Amino acid sequence: MPAKPEKPFNIIFEGEWNDIPCADYPLTPERWAAETIRPLANTHVDTLFYNLCSSDGYVCELQNGELLLGNVDKFDHAWMWRYRENTRRLIEAGANPPDLAVEHGRRLGLNILPVVRMNDEHDQYDFARQEVSAFKLANPHLLIGWPEYVDFDKSVGGHPDQMSMDCFTWGMFDYAHEEVREHKFAIIEEFITRWDNDGISLDFDRSPRLFKEYGREEDAALMTDFIRRVRTLLDETAQKRNRPQHLHVRLIPEIEVCKERGMDLATWVKDGLVDAISPGCGYLTFSLDLAPWLDLVDSHACWVYPSNNKWKTPDITRAWAKLMYQRGAHGLYLFNWGHVLWGFEPDHKPNEPSFVSTDIDHLHPCFYEVLSQVGELNAFETKDSTYSLESYTHRPMPGEDGISRRKYRAIDRVELPIVLDLGRHQFTLPFAENIEKVKSDGLSPSITLRLAIQNTTAPDEFDVSVNGRLLDQSTRSIRPVYILGNDSWVDYTLTGDELFRGENEVEIEVRHLNPQIASSPTLKNVDLFVKY
Repeated sequence: MPAKPEKPFNIIFEGEWNDIPCADYPLTPERWAAETIRPLANTHVDTLFYNLCSSDGYVCELQNGELLLGNVDKFDHAWMWRYRENTRRLIEAGANPPDLAVEHGRRLGLNILPVVRMNDEHDQYDFARQEVSAFKLANPHLLIGWPEYVDFDKSVGGHPDQMSMDCFTWGMFDYAHEEVREHKFAIIEEFITRWDNDGISLDFDRSPRLFKEYGREEDAALMTDFIRRVRTLLDETAQKRNRPQHLHVRLIPEIEVCKERGMDLATWVKDGLVDAISPGCGYLTFSLDLAPWLDLVDSHACWVYPSNNKWKTPDITRAWAKLMYQRGAHGLYLFNWGHVLWGFEPDHKPNEPSFVSTDIDHLHPCFYEVLSQVGELNAFETKDSTYSLESYTHRPMPGEDGISRRKYRAIDRVELPIVLDLGRHQFTLPFAENIEKVKSDGLSPSITLRLAIQNTTAPDEFDVSVNGRLLDQSTRSIRPVYILGNDSWVDYTLTGDELFRGENEVEIEVRHLNPQIASSPTLKNVDLFVKY
């Protein structure tokens, strides 16, 4: 068997450039380049994915796609006006964003790939309903919700079944229609052939539903033919340019659910149609099982790049990166990171993003810190890391939340939250630190296990064990997160000897509950802090 060729990417950075024009007006080409490209210089990032799509519109000039909000006369929101007018100014200045991507990305020696979202649900929601394209308005019969419900004025809130997945997927394209496939392929073809990119990324996960029906072999065959057509175009372009043209796909984290929704990954990989896959969608990070994906691409010229959605603090990102490398990832995909709407000021405590628009020069120094670390394990192996588990409610809730989100995103393996009734409760805690090695090297890391528990009070009695070892209650501290809130942090100091590299079983045994509290406590979140 011939040796597997060299992987195409190492660290992928995806810039959500569709949001940049929402920033302060006027947006100049120089500022665009500074805010989108400059942070990638002298980092471990070797690949830039740039996304210019929202709903079915684009913040650039396309011959086969619509200008986002291009058909709006009166705007609902000021940010929407900035969206369109900033984009128009760039185009009129001869700075069409794909041109900027190629020009400035080439200067940094990056692989450059545009992102095309296969579906995008933004225009179904009231806050962005004006994003709906003229193509969708003229062709409602091509959408998943037709004829039961398609109403961009009433939006998601007008759907008669608020507990169903249909209530937030009705406005998406149904790829069973040839007109939809031709519409999307024309845009993909233009990005591939018009600009000197290194391939294309097809995002099947931004809004992960492609067909009205589920599990139909004929639908999967249609999508495989579509992917084969893109592959053929890339191969023809590669021959003309005398260099590879890569096809990357981003997908929900369960292979079987992908197949049910029309994405026959086994065929895509076996037939050499795709070069790189990003599972996990960012909603399943620490709990992502890479083994099925690595088995899928084994012996094939295809690589796996797990995805992490939106900027996270450096310690959380480092822990995630360590886990992904430990589980066999070929590289990493930092998805939805690159836009200043999620910035924060230099004196702001960097614990989470804030909803502000900040100039790139005002960002806290840690904002892009990990870009110079996560490409090489030895660059961050002994830097502080926080293992922060995902938590999505199991309860039915209106819209894309609760159990609907779990099904839609294929993330039902997420274990939290857990209602702590009387008895024993287990969950899995991943860990990638080599504590034995770092201690032998003379380091003494401090390790804290934090349980965020709602509605726990002093009369509650419970024990916590890690891998069968009872944690010492003398190291435990409990305090409310906020004086008028119901959440408390329950912290345990660990030595590290309790933990394995890999998966750890944590058990909470609840022996007594405060009879004066109406509902049982709930384990909402879990963090494991490792400080070197």
